[in-house]
Amino acid sequence: MQDLYIAPSVIEDESNADESQHEVLDVKADERKIIWQAKDFSIREFASMTADGELVLQPEYQRNFVASAAISSRLIESVLMDVPIPVIYLAQERDGTYSVIDGQQRLTSFLSFVDGKYPNGDEFKLTGLTVLTELNRLTFSQLSRELQTKIRTTTIHSIIIKKESNEDIKFEIFERLNTGSTKLNEDEIRNTVYRGAYIKLLAELADEPVFHELVRKENFRNRMVYRGMILRFLAVSEKSYLNYKSSMMQFCNKELRDNQNLSPAKAKEYKQRFLHCLDLVKTVFGTKAFRRYIPGTENAPGRWADGQINMALFDLQMNGFVHYSKNDVLRNADYIREAVLDMMANNAEFQMLIGFKTSDTDNVNRRFRMYYDMLENIITDKGYSHRTFSPQLKEKLFKESPVCAISGQQILAIEDAEVDHIVPYSKGGPTTAENAQLVLRYFNRAKNNKAAH
Repeated sequence: MQDLYIAPSVIEDESNADESQHEVLDVKADERKIIWQAKDFSIREFASMTADGELVLQPEYQRNFVASAAISSRLIESVLMDVPIPVIYLAQERDGTYSVIDGQQRLTSFLSFVDGKYPNGDEFKLTGLTVLTELNRLTFSQLSRELQTKIRTTTIHSIIIKKESNEDIKFEIFERLNTGSTKLNEDEIRNTVYRGAYIKLLAELADEPVFHELVRKENFRNRMVYRGMILRFLAVSEKSYLNYKSSMMQFCNKELRDNQNLSPAKAKEYKQRFLHCLDLVKTVFGTKAFRRYIPGTENAPGRWADGQINMALFDLQMNGFVHYSKNDVLRNADYIREAVLDMMANNAEFQMLIGFKTSDTDNVNRRFRMYYDMLENIITDKGYSHRTFSPQLKEKLFKESPVCAISGQQILAIEDAEVDHIVPYSKGGPTTAENAQLVLRYFNRAKNNKAAH
């Protein structure tokens, strides 16, 4: 058994599709260790461990076995030809069982062939062999006893990451050991490392049709990123952004570890919270949920980043409704939607906070405070509507004449427009249709900036 000491590395946070950013692991110097052990297991031992529940190839591995029949068959051929098989990496769980971190496709191929069928139930016949061609179309049971014994007794070098290893560093090591042709992402690694009731809940919630309707990312759903997004929501809503400390990966991992085997009552609470907020996000933001609006300029119209999910906005929009009733939100839905659009278009600080170093501790706190203050102002301030033009009036003015009252330019998209007081509100101007004019956000901001000077 050995100790491996490493410095925390910089890893890429792939959960924010708007920005390729990096997070640094925050681990004390004396805790930066991985305890590991080298050990050889025969294919027969791996099969026995799997049958006895001592080895988990991967939770729901039937969905994740992607090796083709030809690739799986050539792995069997390699064993029969004494070709060295790459090292298998295992993680020892708290209960002493093992999970496969790297080598799941290889092990599944070996065990499936011995079992006679693939994980999906199809019969496993060797195919595409280029050296032992005489074995093509044969199953394990059709091989000679000598070849069957050779396969069963072949040993595979393994490295066991012991359960005493630091959890966050261990997670980092798992990412480094992930050497397959299609590398596991952060959420797929969690699915292996932290199996239990919480993972099952995330899998259930990730199948919610409304969630897919809003995110609309088939690759996210297939690669378990949906589960990671939901874990982020539950982690922030449970622990509060006030207790957040970079990195987001560690913050989410801690939530998952703390509640790995959460009770049915807690699972029900989490599910109700998720569905409550999901329903309100759909009602308020619709197809633009979790998408960033890129404001227009003097020469270019604004646009929605429809093809990207901004995880900072996801965090805000989902968590923002946790402590408000459905009635509170619905009666202010139009104002909330317009206020968020205004923040994305006109607030330089907010633009930075959702687009730059989004997992930084200070940035997370600042943007949550800003967003929550906005919601509180709208939902609890009875006078908000007296100084703010309604979205309905904005839509009416846009339909009647989509022309900027300041620049005279055509307004191509309603998101680029805002309703301005002809006589400023600060000077007694009423919030009425008669005192309203439709303007391009860019020119209205430019006018206000000049007035401020």
